[in-house]
Order: sequence, then C-alpha cells, then structure tokens
Amino acid sequence: MDYKNEKLFEEKVFKDPVHRYIHVRDKVIWDVIGTREFQRLRRIRQLGTTYIVFHGAEHSRFQHSLGVYEIVRRIIDDGFSGQKEWNAEERLLTLCAALLHDLGHGPFSMRLKRYSRLTMKSSRKTS
Repeated sequence: MDYKNEKLFEEKVFKDPVHRYIHVRDKVIWDVIGTREFQRLRRIRQLGTTYIVFHGAEHSRFQHSLGVYEIVRRIIDDGFSGQKEWNAEERLLTLCAALLHDLGHGPFSMRLKRYSRLTMKSSRKTS
C-alpha cells in the first residue's frame, strides 16, 4: 500500500469548541500534524492581541488550521465523494493544502502585512 493511501489503525479525534470534533484518518495528515513545523502554530495567535480585550479570543493558528482541515474534509467526504466532477486522487492533496495554508505565517504577520502595504503606499506618494 502506498504511503499516501495509508490509514491510521485507529482514528484520531480532536475535541474542538467550534467544530465539535476534528477527525483524522489519514496517516499522512497525522504525520504532518506531528511535525515540529506544524506544532509551532500552537504558539502563534490567530487573532493577534485581541485576547487582551476579549478574554475568549484565545484562538491559535494550530486550532485554525485544524478547523480549516476539518471543514474541507467534511466537504470532500460528505459532498464531493462519488461526484463525477471530483477527482478522488486529489483528496489528500486538498486536505494537506487546507491543513498547511498558514504554515508560513509568523507572529503578527497579518498586522505586518497591513503595515507593509500602508508603508508601500505612502512611499509611492512621496516619490
């Protein structure tokens, strides 16, 4: 059996306050979640400093990425599966893309992106 088709011996389930449960059945997905690079997302806040004002805003990029993965998994497994327009061989690629979409972000990266756009606009006006 190919690594890409391997399933876990036992399904892994994360309890989540938004999605209730996040299910992982694919070995590739489980192995990606276990990497140091993905685990570092636990320490990066999705909502920046919002938690200072709103005590419930404790969302990490780790939680966010798992949530995106779960939404896409449900769409594929419950909606696309068996549809003639859907190529089942792209399932794992799509799940990995959903899971890894935030991997390159660092702390406060969204704020920095906004700041850099403002800086670029103001520098264009002065030149």
